[in-house]
Amino acid sequence: SHPAPVPVEGAAELRTLAIAFNDLAEQLAQAREAERSFLLSVSHELKTPLTAIRGWAEALLEGAVGVHDAAETVAAEAVRLERLVRDLLDLARMNRTDFSVHPSEIDLAEVAADAVRRYQQQAAAFGVTLTAVSEGPADAIADADRALQVVSNLVENALRLTPRRGEVRVVTEPGVLRVEDTGPGLEREERDRAFERFFLHERYGRERPVGTGLGLAIVKELTEAMGGRVEVVSEPGRLTTFTVRLPTAPVLSTVTSV
Repeated sequence: SHPAPVPVEGAAELRTLAIAFNDLAEQLAQAREAERSFLLSVSHELKTPLTAIRGWAEALLEGAVGVHDAAETVAAEAVRLERLVRDLLDLARMNRTDFSVHPSEIDLAEVAADAVRRYQQQAAAFGVTLTAVSEGPADAIADADRALQVVSNLVENALRLTPRRGEVRVVTEPGVLRVEDTGPGLEREERDRAFERFFLHERYGRERPVGTGLGLAIVKELTEAMGGRVEVVSEPGRLTTFTVRLPTAPVLSTVTSV
C-alpha cells in the first residue's frame, strides 16, 4: 500500500517539505510498480519455453510425436531460455555497484567486422545479407568488449527481424556506429519505447521473432555506461537505423611558428 499524501498546508517551509515528500513517495511507488511489472514479465518469459520443453518431452514419452520434431523444438526453446538468462545476468551485472567499463582508444570498424564475422553463419541461415561498411578507421573511446556486445545485440536484433533476401549493414565512422536493416521497422510512437525492457517483445512477440525484449535495453545501458548515446530512426517497411554515438579523443591542434 502507498503512504497517504502529506497535506500541503501551513507555513511556506512546511508546504515545500510536504510537496517534496509527496513527490518522493510517488517516485517510490512508480519504482515499485516498475519492479513488479518487470518481475511478472520475467516470470512469464521463463515459463513460456519451460512449458514448451515439458510439453514436447511428455508427448515424446507418450509416443505422440517423432523424436526429430521433439528434439528440434526442445533445442530451440533451450536456446531461447539460455538467451533470456544471459540477458538477465547482463542486466543484473550492470546494476551492480562494481560494474565498470574500461575505455581506451578502439577502432569501431574492427569491432563491426568482428561482429559481422560472428553472425555471418546465422545471417546465411536466415537468407539475409550481412555486411560491414567503413571508409577507414573509425576511432572512438570505449570499452572494446562492451562495444562488441552493443554491436552484437543490434546485429542479432536486426537479423531476427529482417525477412529473407533482406539486408543488414553495420556502418562505422569516427565515434559513430550504425546498424541498418530492411525489416518491418518501428512506428513513430514505438521508437521512444524501443529501449524499454520487454517492450518490443510484449508488443510484437506473437507477430515477430523479437527475442527476449532485453537486447535493446542492454544496448542502451552499455552505451550510456561508456559515455555515449543510442537512437533509432525508422521508415516502416523500408529502413531502420540504430545509431550509437561514442566519445572520441580530442583533436590536438598544432601551431606552427614561423
